[in-house]
Amino acid sequence: MAVLKLNIIGKDIDLTDALKSIINEKFGKLEKYIGSAKEEVFADVIVSKEKYRASVEIVIYNIFDHTIRIKKETDDLYTSIDEAVDAAEKQLRRLKNKVQNKRHHREGIKEFSLIEEETTEKPIRIVEVEPELYKPITVEDAAVKLLSSNREFVVFCNAKTKKAAVLYKRKNGNLGLIEIPPCT
Repeated sequence: MAVLKLNIIGKDIDLTDALKSIINEKFGKLEKYIGSAKEEVFADVIVSKEKYRASVEIVIYNIFDHTIRIKKETDDLYTSIDEAVDAAEKQLRRLKNKVQNKRHHREGIKEFSLIEEETTEKPIRIVEVEPELYKPITVEDAAVKLLSSNREFVVFCNAKTKKAAVLYKRKNGNLGLIEIPPCT
């Protein structure tokens, strides 16, 4: 089980032992979210006070290969600590669920791929082309035939050149024409 190691830093404030123990106690409830982390988790807690504002900034490093940064600022130091811990808890909960869902999803894919490997391949069927496609037609007629069907290409005999040709749909929306020279 990973442990959250805190580095408490004070800016313009004296960090008393009582304040440090309160911070350690509050952040102790975050350890349940990092329990499944593989590596040590370090966190910087930066406490600062300026006139009437108190801020707490938390930076949690190396938590599920992520870094979390939270900053809360209120007029009371203890309220800032509470709000920062609550926000950190919320983000850690989301991150832990996200990581667990990815692991679960990955495991599901592995099971699916095993099932897929066990299935036998279907033999390839050769389907003969209808004889009417061998009648010579113009490129324009082949284009009409291609656009009026769900096919990606049409093989036909070009009426002008008397050569076999392929008319196909291109990714940019245009049509491509390939004329096949006679075999020798």
